[in-house]
Amino acid sequence: MPYRFQTSWRVRYDEIDLQGVVHHPRIVIYLEIARIEYWRQLGISYRQMRDDGYEFIVKNVDVEYIKPLLFDEFISVSVGVKSMARASFVLGYEITKEDGQLGVVAEVKLVCSRVGANRPCALPAAYVEALQKYEANDMVQE
Repeated sequence: MPYRFQTSWRVRYDEIDLQGVVHHPRIVIYLEIARIEYWRQLGISYRQMRDDGYEFIVKNVDVEYIKPLLFDEFISVSVGVKSMARASFVLGYEITKEDGQLGVVAEVKLVCSRVGANRPCALPAAYVEALQKYEANDMVQE
């Protein structure tokens, strides 16, 4: 399922392993980079979230490696909300290779918390509104 938001970049040499492919833990960093850009697209920077007193704690990461991502390959990372609950949401990701093949599919569950509290709290209404407005009817309410 292609998601509405997409960001792209080229795989750098320091991201590959001895086999010449992106080292598997680097994929989680790619997801993080795309998530920050996704929030920026919504008009909410990570700095603003922290200033507002909120942070999102990663509860679960599920990554399926389909095709290797190669050095100097141009990749696109698509992001979208798969589901949303009162205090959490699940982002879906697809990383597409330069030739259009699907390289990675992932999901990350994020739980909203007040900065430093380390316990769930309701998603701020403004963030929910921004997510719903951007995603339209593509997400599931839990």
